[in-house]
Amino acid sequence: MSVKKIHKTNFIIIWGAILALIALAVLNFGMSHTTIIEVITMLTCGAVSTVAFFIHMPDMQKAMFLVMPAAVGTLVFSWLSGGNGVAFFADFVLLAMISTYFMKRLVLYFSGPFILISIISLFIDAKIVDGSTGSFGGGMTKIALYIITSILIYNCVKRGSQVVDETEKTLAIVQKNEKLADNIAQQLNASIMGSQNVLKVLVDAGKNVENSTGKMGRLMETTTQAASDVVVSVDNASKDIDDNHNLAKEMDAGFSDVLNAVENGTETVVTAKEFISGMEETVSGAKTSTESLLDEMSRITSILDQINSIASKTNLLSLNASIEAARAGEHGRGFAVVAEEIRQLSEQSATASNNIGSILEQLKDRINNVAKEITAGAEAAGSSVQKVEDILTVFEKITATTGAAKEKVDREYTIIEHIRKQFGQIRSNMDAMVTVTRDNATTIDEITGTVSDQNNAIANITTEMNRIVELSSELKTQFAKEN
Repeated sequence: MSVKKIHKTNFIIIWGAILALIALAVLNFGMSHTTIIEVITMLTCGAVSTVAFFIHMPDMQKAMFLVMPAAVGTLVFSWLSGGNGVAFFADFVLLAMISTYFMKRLVLYFSGPFILISIISLFIDAKIVDGSTGSFGGGMTKIALYIITSILIYNCVKRGSQVVDETEKTLAIVQKNEKLADNIAQQLNASIMGSQNVLKVLVDAGKNVENSTGKMGRLMETTTQAASDVVVSVDNASKDIDDNHNLAKEMDAGFSDVLNAVENGTETVVTAKEFISGMEETVSGAKTSTESLLDEMSRITSILDQINSIASKTNLLSLNASIEAARAGEHGRGFAVVAEEIRQLSEQSATASNNIGSILEQLKDRINNVAKEITAGAEAAGSSVQKVEDILTVFEKITATTGAAKEKVDREYTIIEHIRKQFGQIRSNMDAMVTVTRDNATTIDEITGTVSDQNNAIANITTEMNRIVELSSELKTQFAKEN
């Protein structure tokens, strides 16, 4: 309660007490001359209090001029009444009214002079303090009680003043902290707005990385399918090589039989002719298998070109993902590491593909040589068939031709054996490429899941940030209302 309200409350109570005493005088003495004097006395005290209430002056002085006239008036009222004990008890109420100001000096300034006036009144007439039937001892008892009450109230007001002072200091600290909290709220609001902008950049970067990983995943699927097609082609080529290997064995055995037949002389000419015809068919089959092998190798080369193209696109996408992750700052460092690993894997795939291409080029050269040798063997075998009728005269020439054909077949057998080993190496490289591609696809799936989880987490953080902004705004509004 403010001091102004205390003045108003005490002013109302004083006038209530004055009216009560006037009513008491009228009831006890009627409208006698004494009653009129008592009424004039109390109204005069009330007038002084009223003037003090409406005149602008310091709070302590106003409180004294409000209460002290009424206190002195009660003693005058009791003297005019021939003694009234109730009037002195009203002074206890006035003392309580003084205590409501929580000013210890005011208690002293009021109670000290009033106690002195009360003692003087006691010596003038004990009835003023103790009533019409009172005595000097009774008056001293009331004054002593009043003194004790004044001391107790003074101590209470003193303690209350200390509490008020501490409260005012605490209030000043709170107001200071309130301004500090208001500044903190404003700074927090600004920081949160900045964080929201950073989160927006992270969300955009996360979406870009997620799109890039999606494209890379589709490229990995295409690469895996292409690698599987290469494996199938390599298996078909290996089958053709195995067929050539078996045909070479048969040709070697056939030429051995021819040589044996030549050594046996003219008796086995017909048998030699049949063997030579069979060899011609075998050579034709080998030539057909070799041409099919060349077609399969051309198809493998085309697929490897596709793999190289996919590896280049994967490398480009990984670079784009690294750039997007770099834009994301500290939050995108993990993405940059994964993107670098994907780029290295794509470079490994390109290197393996180039190695396979080099091997295929070597094999194509050797297979062309084999084809030439097979063609030459076929021509030699055809020549042998044409000349077998003249076997008796050119027997030595057949023996030499057959030996040469056998040597060529032996060389073909050696080349085919080497080709088989090379295709085994190609198959191993393709298996490794398929494994790497599948690992890439798995890694990309993990990246996509991680990016999706991060986007969800950022969305949750954004929601919480919006909530903090709302709370900060509410706090700022509350501070504005309190100020």
